[in-house]
Amino acid sequence: MSRDRVERRLYPAYFSLGGNLGAPVQGTLDSLAALRASGKPLAEYHTPVHRRMVELLVDGSLSVVELAGYLGLPVSVTLVLAEHLVTDGQLKATVPMPDALASSDGRPSLAVLKEVLNGLRTLVAA
Repeated sequence: MSRDRVERRLYPAYFSLGGNLGAPVQGTLDSLAALRASGKPLAEYHTPVHRRMVELLVDGSLSVVELAGYLGLPVSVTLVLAEHLVTDGQLKATVPMPDALASSDGRPSLAVLKEVLNGLRTLVAA
């Protein structure tokens, strides 16, 4: 062990979920969804982790993955916490890619891929 390493209490990440979180959520959030605070106050049953999530999102938006990094939690746990806050109204979520840009199977459309390729070629040529 290094002296510079900060010791922290180890506990399962799912403890961050708290106890009474209400009804199960649908699980529709994507790990790249952009989250932002809605301004609605937190309920009594929200945990300190919920509070910290909202605090991080007051001044702007972050993706679920970025939020997980700031919280030091797995993305899967952060997704569950975020889905509860979205369901309760404390957070608003924006999907990472509008349906108009995606093909029927959820992948980017050919037009979007061509635009990305053209942009990359422009960068390489510069």
